Amino acid sequence: MEPITGRQRVVAAFKKTFTDRTIQIDRIPAYPIMGQCNAQLVGASIRQFLLDPKTFVKAQVAAYERYRPDIIVMQGDLLMDVEALGNELKFPEDSMCISTKVALKDKGRLGSLKLVDPKKDGRLPVYLEILDEAKKMISDSIVSAAISGPWTIAIGLREAELLLRDTMKDPDFVHELMQFCTQVSIRMGEAVYPIKVGLSYSEAPASCSLISPKIYRTFIFPYHKQIVDHFKEKKVGVGLHICGFTDPILEDMVNTGVTNISIDAPSNLAKAVDVTRGRAVIIGNVNTNLFFSGTRDEMKQAMKNCLAVAAKDCGYILSTGCEVPGVAPPEKIGWFMELVNELCYP
Repeated sequence: MEPITGRQRVVAAFKKTFTDRTIQIDRIPAYPIMGQCNAQLVGASIRQFLLDPKTFVKAQVAAYERYRPDIIVMQGDLLMDVEALGNELKFPEDSMCISTKVALKDKGRLGSLKLVDPKKDGRLPVYLEILDEAKKMISDSIVSAAISGPWTIAIGLREAELLLRDTMKDPDFVHELMQFCTQVSIRMGEAVYPIKVGLSYSEAPASCSLISPKIYRTFIFPYHKQIVDHFKEKKVGVGLHICGFTDPILEDMVNTGVTNISIDAPSNLAKAVDVTRGRAVIIGNVNTNLFFSGTRDEMKQAMKNCLAVAAKDCGYILSTGCEVPGVAPPEKIGWFMELVNELCYP
């Protein structure tokens, strides 16, 4: 009998949720969300990883070959869109890039911004090439893109403090900005899905650790749903990842119509299981701090806790709640997939 691939496990998880509860797989699909931490595997700095596409692909393929995750996320940085729109970025040698100048410090400039062309502007075309190259080199597991959602782009362009103030003082501007950023997100998704990789939107600042449920429902949910509806017409599934605490908006996240939601460690997995059952695959939510400061036994217990809550009731994919820290030792990342096999095989 041929060994089951990561791709088959992931496909089975989705089918179990939506159509077919008879499919048998050898274990729960699983993967850690890895990006900058993989630079270590090829002797590169995080700056090289983000700016050199060959290094990026080499590092992600090295991670796939070393850890054998069922999904490999092409997790770079989430500032590519705002850079293409006019932000200026700084790339430290061994940490993530940051904006040193934002395009919408003066919100009156919104009307002068032009929608990006993912195939021409900034580093976006390079990211598309990275996805295409990785897809060619990794066939047994799912390759997935990580795309900035509209709220992430809006905060990147305007800064969090100013944008949150705008939600109270100038809501019409926020809606205008979100409609613009939604079109940017859709354009990037349109460029990504023909490569036939996973299409997932990342919205770290949409967390209820930062904003209220009311802000999510008023200024973000309509635009998430717009994106999902756009791709549903093309029969393309969309995933949504929000970091931090999302319990108050779990139902809203599912109501966007996404095919899967990825939740972080502060969120209640049992509640997410109840909300998503039969409606979406749930992904998560092992604490990423364990990959830096935790012991193997602590990681094992966290994974067992997730499996006890989620594995039997719905299409579930065991994963980290967020991206593994860039300074995480590779041997600790290796524990995750070793423990998956230890815990999940009969």
